[in-house]
Amino acid sequence: MKRLFIFILLSALVMGANAKKTTVFGKEPSYAGKTIRLNCYMDEVVGMQRTLDSCVVDTSGAFSFNVDVASPLQVFIPSETYNGFLFLEPGKKYEVTIPPFAERTLAQKLDPYFKPTDIFVQIAGLKQGDFNYKLMEFEDAFDFYSMKHIMYGGTVDSLMKSIDQMKEIFNDLYADQFLGRYMEYRFLLLLNSSSQVYQDSLILRLNELGTDERNPAFWDVFNNLFDNFIPQTQYDREQYLSFQRVIEEGNAKMYFMLISNRYGIKDQSLKELVAIKWLYDLINQSQFDQFKVMDLLQKIGAGIASQQNRDLLTYILNHTSINIIGAPAPNFVMKTIEGKKKKLSDFKGKYIYLNFENSVIDQTQKDLDVLLRFQNDYKGDLLVVNVGMYDLPESVKKLSQRYSGKMQFMLADNSDEVKELYKIKSIPSFFLIDKDGNFLITKGAEPTDELRMLLQRILKSR
Repeated sequence: MKRLFIFILLSALVMGANAKKTTVFGKEPSYAGKTIRLNCYMDEVVGMQRTLDSCVVDTSGAFSFNVDVASPLQVFIPSETYNGFLFLEPGKKYEVTIPPFAERTLAQKLDPYFKPTDIFVQIAGLKQGDFNYKLMEFEDAFDFYSMKHIMYGGTVDSLMKSIDQMKEIFNDLYADQFLGRYMEYRFLLLLNSSSQVYQDSLILRLNELGTDERNPAFWDVFNNLFDNFIPQTQYDREQYLSFQRVIEEGNAKMYFMLISNRYGIKDQSLKELVAIKWLYDLINQSQFDQFKVMDLLQKIGAGIASQQNRDLLTYILNHTSINIIGAPAPNFVMKTIEGKKKKLSDFKGKYIYLNFENSVIDQTQKDLDVLLRFQNDYKGDLLVVNVGMYDLPESVKKLSQRYSGKMQFMLADNSDEVKELYKIKSIPSFFLIDKDGNFLITKGAEPTDELRMLLQRILKSR
């Protein structure tokens, strides 16, 4: 289940001139009283979501969504532990069955790599010939052939034979442009699973097919071909040095020429997406200077023609400076143990040591003892702010009482949002922020003797 695309594009898809009212409804008693949403993905580069409609589930568990749809659109009902997908067609009604509500465990909440399971929801009365039926039937066959080649290996000839068999079985899908392209993107994905198929030839084929941002199969093959592309060129010294030179010089024109001439990507939208993704994947990687990567990202904006791709680039520039020293630390809302709301910006004017922690983690207590000494050593200059992630108010209150209010103890107002804002990969995580609210230390900010000496140099010299 991959993702669709950005603000203006979605408005065109969902609210187009031929849009018709489409309804999704059902009943699941375990959701009674909860607010649930019908979402779609905006893109697969940053994975943003848009809420098309929301509703409060009534006491019997009944829910209903109503949206305007102009052409086939993949949507999903997000939950704590799963995302329930289906495709909508204009003017149709879908009665769906969703799994009972299940809250994430604390381990799942603290796991930065946890992702809800993607499933197809059950659609009442679904019959052969329906859009969702055709797509799910093809997906079952595609999974079978993919698994066969993964388990037993396969030559290019055997892969092509499998593709020809699927084309013959599902030939009628080509009558629908969306489903026809869906299959062709899937076939590219299957071919890319073989080391015997040259990646350059697949890129050329994707260029011929072109982009279809509303088609989730496009994003599957796009990411499969282009994820972390530049670092992987290290095995081809000439390619890698070409990218290195372009980034060092901040030469946007040469960057686009490299994409177009070296890889044969002439489709304008695909070229723009590739240019954005390759640089986006380099952010926070050690191979290249982060500021130079961000600088080139800004410069390529002049070569982006489509509005949706410009919007994507703008979002990335505004939200991916995290972990870059000197960049503003994202502001966020937290609560005191008394329930009063505060923002990170409220502490501006002092050096802030942010400790994202959870009271049930053994390491938390050891860290707090060290952090108290840090604050005592640099009293007046340094403020330690301990932010409970997925924690209970009573647990955070006990920690605060244990330290007699000598450090700030807060609760993240929205732990999921904060984890995403700060790209937190583990709990606890630490950041040092200067008096102006900018990152001073990100990586290597754990409370250690090395950090103590570094703090001494920083705070004594300012």
